[in-house]
Amino acid sequence: MEEALWALLTGSSAVQAVCGQRIFWGEAPDGTPLPYVVLHLVSGADTPHLRGTDGLWRYRVQIDCYGADRPAASALHRAVVALLNGYSTFTGSGLTGCFLDSTRDDTEDAASRRVSRFSSDFNIIWRA
Repeated sequence: MEEALWALLTGSSAVQAVCGQRIFWGEAPDGTPLPYVVLHLVSGADTPHLRGTDGLWRYRVQIDCYGADRPAASALHRAVVALLNGYSTFTGSGLTGCFLDSTRDDTEDAASRRVSRFSSDFNIIWRA
């Protein structure tokens, strides 16, 4: 799932127009210029039933959009949400759906400079 989500984000011209290829799992390398995206896997599990699993994995991924100020972080956030929220495909396997669950904004002090962040949680459906 991680590779497919990263490929979807880096393959989006709207997201690339704002942050280029600066999309990372876990944390951005030190010195990465703003704006950028950081992805965090919050949870993931299949859904077992008495007759076995349905083959669908449900993940919760937190996507943080960082910018030098609130408008920059917001522009990146809007591009990510427009791409992912409601995304669905029925090709058999892989990423089958992405749905926005919650969003919050924040300002944090990173290396003595203030940066803005929009953080969103997405529910992601993956077929193995």
